[in-house]
Amino acid sequence: MPIVTCAALALALANPASSGSFTLGEDCGPGQAPTQPAALLVPVRFEQPVTVKAGSHQVAGLAIIGGGNLLWRGGRIVAPGGSPDRTSSGPRFYGVLISRATNVVLDTVDLSAARKAVVVDRSDGVTLQASRCSGLVEDCMIVSASRSIRFINNDVRDLRPVPTLCQRGDSSSQGESRRQCTASGGQWQDGWHSDVLQMRDGVADVVASGNRIVTTSHGLTQMDGVGDRPLADVRLENNRIASGRNGITLTSCAGCRISGNRLTTAVAGWRSVIRPGQAISCGNDVPDGGPGREKCQ
Repeated sequence: MPIVTCAALALALANPASSGSFTLGEDCGPGQAPTQPAALLVPVRFEQPVTVKAGSHQVAGLAIIGGGNLLWRGGRIVAPGGSPDRTSSGPRFYGVLISRATNVVLDTVDLSAARKAVVVDRSDGVTLQASRCSGLVEDCMIVSASRSIRFINNDVRDLRPVPTLCQRGDSSSQGESRRQCTASGGQWQDGWHSDVLQMRDGVADVVASGNRIVTTSHGLTQMDGVGDRPLADVRLENNRIASGRNGITLTSCAGCRISGNRLTTAVAGWRSVIRPGQAISCGNDVPDGGPGREKCQ
């Protein structure tokens, strides 16, 4: 189990013949390539499983592009672009980018200071487990056009909200609607719309279970875009969610089930409820009312 520098680990992660375990021995700063800003890139699928043990070290971006067969354990992952703000966008502000990848597990990782902590696209077999999202994070995990996704036993809390901003001359105010702001001659900027787990465009075979979530916005959600395919075989079960908006939302989802979850409100005056769409929803504890509270057959 060699202890490696960032440079040595980068070389190992680019070699499909690498195998076994590597222990990271230092923090890894962001990469220098504008098109690939992450500190570490995995462009290959390893012939044998590879484990990286990051310990207590910080990595400024992990990108797994077309690679896989990787277990990443521990450490703190932040965005390579530094602490995000309301205008930050794109891969410079992703903590982990997983695209066209296969068999990737992130275990006991601390995710922070990334507008999108984990982004998964067109991948198969991705797990985020026993990890933590906190701090300056809008979305903990966004998944599109992927299958066999596991979001299990994670702790999501203390997310720092970024409200709307209205600029009037030399003064500004937060939290105003666009209508309020522009009606008085102000320049309006949108805030963040947080989703702990967001799924869209044909995501299938998902289990989100045992998570502990506290958010002032949305919990587990399906957020469709124009032309997106429906979800399928999604199970949202045994999660504890305190949310400001909807705790759980599914829309067009075939063979999907919502059960055993407990929802409470995290913002006075807002209701934390389940919007099941086409999913079966039963056996949930939802004090604010709505569907999903009846017994499962």
